Amino acid sequence: MATFQKRNGRITATIRIKPHKPQSKTFDTVRDAKAWAKETEVALINENHKVYDHVILKDALEEYRDTISIKKRGADREISRINYILKHTKSDIALAKVDKEFLVSWREWRLEHVSSSTVRRDFILLAGFFTWCVETKLWLGKNPVKDVQIPKDSPHRERIIQQEEIDALLPYLSDDLKAIFLLAIETGMRQSEIGGLDWKRIHLSKNYLVLTITKNGRPREVPLSKRAVQILESLNPKKLGPVFNYQSIEISTEFMKARIAAGLLGFTFHDSRHTAATRIALKLPILDLCKMFGWSNPKRAMTYYNPTASEIASRL
Repeated sequence: MATFQKRNGRITATIRIKPHKPQSKTFDTVRDAKAWAKETEVALINENHKVYDHVILKDALEEYRDTISIKKRGADREISRINYILKHTKSDIALAKVDKEFLVSWREWRLEHVSSSTVRRDFILLAGFFTWCVETKLWLGKNPVKDVQIPKDSPHRERIIQQEEIDALLPYLSDDLKAIFLLAIETGMRQSEIGGLDWKRIHLSKNYLVLTITKNGRPREVPLSKRAVQILESLNPKKLGPVFNYQSIEISTEFMKARIAAGLLGFTFHDSRHTAATRIALKLPILDLCKMFGWSNPKRAMTYYNPTASEIASRL
């Protein structure tokens, strides 16, 4: 099935197995050419018989990462998650050998190190990956994740960043990161939304900006408080171009470093969204609040509106 031809001191191997197109590759030695030919022949024959034992989990994940994940809105986070899986699991096994036992073992190991929410996101990614393997690549007959109990999501956070914590943190933030954080407190925008701001979509004279890329995929207009307008004006507004030179993951990482340096504990950048919602809810009707935060279901307001019992009592 394989033929070998010497050209300019090198060996070109050619394989012809129907219905596949002929495949050729050139090597420095006959040994390398024959090894490649043998491996490729097995792969092509297996594909003809719908046997995919030659497909390796590592190779499949990398192909999914480089062709599917890279096109997604949350590409950076998904690519980072896949790279972690590749590094911390036995990914050099045949894809067909990934079964319930393999996935349960991975789940239990992850639960020893991270929250159930993080493990849940791992398995949501893997479910999508294996669905691609089944429905697009035809490498598998079934999705092995369907046999595994995925961890439940953790209870939603109710952490509000107090004003004294904000004041203590600000000296440890760079000027840009300080503006990003304060803008999040004023508007409730996510770190990815703030990191992707462009001056051409910011209308300071009319007190609003437009987000074209959001978590739910729908554009939304975000009203700006007087304080939010002041923060943006302090950045020397331009007609167009990015407002900040930060990727979403960089915002999270640098924020965490600053929080640790300030000796503060127990909150993340995303808690600024809870903080903003809790503050702004006292000023806006529920429908206006949902419009501002991009919630299609008013019940989402109860997730992010987190006043303490004492604060509620003070208003009685």
